[in-house]
Amino acid sequence: MKEKLRVMFEKSKGVLRKIGMVIFVVITGIAAFSAGFLYRKETTPKVRGIEMVKVNKSEVNLALDEHNHLIVIDKKTGDYTVYDDSIGVSIFKIYARNIKLTE
Repeated sequence: MKEKLRVMFEKSKGVLRKIGMVIFVVITGIAAFSAGFLYRKETTPKVRGIEMVKVNKSEVNLALDEHNHLIVIDKKTGDYTVYDDSIGVSIFKIYARNIKLTE
């Protein structure tokens, strides 16, 4: 009886070792995928939604800096927002077109 148990134990030992290795590889793969997913999620820049804010012309000053960035300055608080150069150039062209049309 003891001999049969010993033989069964020896056979099952090899099978359990193979199953354990497969489980180890699967868990390692899942952990590596999760780590990569979380790293990518944390390192990608967060994109804010577009906010539409209406202001009166009397409340703000508009300016362009030397790199054609549009700067909107709030007259009351002094806070300002800087926009990309393509926005500054586009708005400048609109103003220039309006000035040319009104002359």
